Amino acid sequence: MLVLIVTVPAIADAHGKGKHVLGTVAALDEAEIQVLTKDGKTVSIQTVAETKYQNRAKDGGETLPQVGDRVVVDVKEQDGKLTATQVKFSSGATEQKP
Repeated sequence: MLVLIVTVPAIADAHGKGKHVLGTVAALDEAEIQVLTKDGKTVSIQTVAETKYQNRAKDGGETLPQVGDRVVVDVKEQDGKLTATQVKFSSGATEQKP
């Protein structure tokens, strides 16, 4: 049996020219979202009026992510700062099966 281990960097190249940040929402407010990545790093990303949000939950759920939600943030980098262009998220809570 062959086991393959893949590590995901904090910021991954997207298809094309963009980049993604993957992880869990650690904190957020109207101007910034902080994402805790799998490698334990916190990445701060600015949000702006043009930032789009997409809830990936089947029921639609919240219109904005909450602390603990899983996210994939499409970002652009300028002058060493990251700005979110799109935030795709789903609830970090797992359903209990009876």
